[in-house]
Amino acid sequence: MKSSRQVALAIVVSVVTVHVVALAHELTVRGTVAAIETTRVQIKTGEEKAGQPPAWYPIDAKTKIKRGTKTVTFAEAKIVIDERVVAIVDHPTKGPMTTKEIRLAAQAPGGGGSDAK
Repeated sequence: MKSSRQVALAIVVSVVTVHVVALAHELTVRGTVAAIETTRVQIKTGEEKAGQPPAWYPIDAKTKIKRGTKTVTFAEAKIVIDERVVAIVDHPTKGPMTTKEIRLAAQAPGGGGSDAK
C-alpha cells in the first residue's frame, strides 16, 4: 500500500507536468500581415485591444515558409501587407519564441510583390 507521501508526491508531479506542458506549446496564429521584415512578421489577428499594436513573430533560417502547398524561400514567398497568413509559433518554457512555419495562399502566376525591408 502506498504511503500518503507517495500519493501526494505523485499528485504534485502530475500537476507540475500538466502546467509545464501547458506553458510549452505550439500556437496557431491566424490573421493578416500588418508588416513584414526579413527577420520578422507582424500579424494582425483582430483580437488586439484598442491602441495595442499587432504582435511580431520572428523569422529565421529554420522557419518553413509555404505558399500554397509549395515550400519557398522568404524571397520567393513575396509576402505582402494585408494578405492572409497563418503562423505556427512555438513558445518554449525557456528561450525565445520561434516561428516554425508560415503559411500563405497560393499566388497567381506573376502575382505579388515584396514589401520586405
